[in-house]
Amino acid sequence: MAANIEAHSVPRHRLEVRIRSSEGAILLARYDQAYELPEVAAFIWRRIDGTDRVADIARSVAEHYGIDAGTALTDTTEMLEWLLEEKLVKLSS
Repeated sequence: MAANIEAHSVPRHRLEVRIRSSEGAILLARYDQAYELPEVAAFIWRRIDGTDRVADIARSVAEHYGIDAGTALTDTTEMLEWLLEEKLVKLSS
């Protein structure tokens, strides 16, 4: 995992991010940037509630998509890294 994302970290949505759901897709906007999340990314976004840890979210991904825990943790961490880079989420530990 990335140095700044640990399994016990808790992701939170940033307050300045606007969210729209449209036909199952999630659209995010932050200032002059807009993003459309693919299915798995949208699933992860929906699980970010400010209380669930990265490990909890990854466990949900594994159960929902029927994949092994290690792959789910890697995929979840990679998605959270991108969300952090784009300043769409923040982490607390």
